[in-house]
Amino acid sequence: MANKVKAKRSPKKSTTARPRRGRATSSRVSSKNQITIPVEVLREVNLNPGDPVEFMIDKENRIVIASIDEADWKKSLRELAGSMSGLSTKFDYKKERAEWDKKVTQTPLG
Repeated sequence: MANKVKAKRSPKKSTTARPRRGRATSSRVSSKNQITIPVEVLREVNLNPGDPVEFMIDKENRIVIASIDEADWKKSLRELAGSMSGLSTKFDYKKERAEWDKKVTQTPLG
């Protein structure tokens, strides 16, 4: 008779949740031109399976995905905010904020 080989027991799996490894904020385009949006991104922007989205290309040739349910004024504001990049490169926000705080604290109340 041949000796029976016993299967090795695998070590017990931990019951604590492990953080997911891999790409958290990036994805690849598949051979069918499909992408998977990472769960963390979907949760951040409150998108659920079946929600309609719109694809746009901004002036810097970046793909922008927006929910179609988004109000028109929000869409316009998003496009406007992205259209003026480089406008504030020479503006010193820290200096401006310090001057504003100084003026506010010097103004007598009442």
